Amino acid sequence: MMLVQLIVILFSAFFLSGCNLFAGRSGVEIVSFPSAKVFVNGVEAGMTPYKNNDLVPGEAEIKLVANSQEWTKKIKLQKNANTVIDWEFGEEEKKNGGYILYMEETGDSKKTGLIVSSNPDRAAVSVEGEIKGLTPIKLEDIGEGDKQVTISFPGHKSANVFIRGIKGYRLIIEASLGREKVVVPIEEEVEVELSQNLVAKVKIKETETGWLRVREGASSASREISRVIPGEEYELLDEQTDWVLIKVDEGTQGWVSATFVEKI
Repeated sequence: MMLVQLIVILFSAFFLSGCNLFAGRSGVEIVSFPSAKVFVNGVEAGMTPYKNNDLVPGEAEIKLVANSQEWTKKIKLQKNANTVIDWEFGEEEKKNGGYILYMEETGDSKKTGLIVSSNPDRAAVSVEGEIKGLTPIKLEDIGEGDKQVTISFPGHKSANVFIRGIKGYRLIIEASLGREKVVVPIEEEVEVELSQNLVAKVKIKETETGWLRVREGASSASREISRVIPGEEYELLDEQTDWVLIKVDEGTQGWVSATFVEKI
């Protein structure tokens, strides 16, 4: 069963009238697990959870450092809007995962857009439980209000992102899905007798006569009960000095000279 990374972020206030951003500035909100040290453009800024609503719009480098791991990403801060970063450091780098969430103006006051990209590509995207397609994907209108966006890919952690759509804007999600930890169950050891699974055989070698006698006993004086042809293979039942016991057919078994057989 896939593990689900549940992320609850509500984009409820991007405008100056309700988001406490300074006029003409940008905001960033960062959460991580475990808590990480935050660097903005190379300057240490604090620890997660971190929030700053007085940043200059434009490109900024965000770096998170937790224990011996770090994550660095250049992002574009939008004017009068927040950018949200959620990141989880796994036991290994390939298990790290998270997302960046922001919005941009579209100029279409009747629609609420959504763009989702992911690593790896071709992750399934659903909105309110309805599959919309595979990443990268651009949806022209998902409607206003609270929505749940799920991004999933086999063998990776899924991301459930709760957003709030606003007409005239599109939400953009850049997700990185960390690999899921695979738990392999320990099976009970079962002793298996090799003799029950392996069948020893012999192959008859070439002879001067073009055939080989099969005798009733392990002796050249024993009665001949059958003959076998060079190149044929038979099940090996037993061995004695200079002789091997073979199964000729379902009703016949007998001894042949070991000189003229090859074990296979």
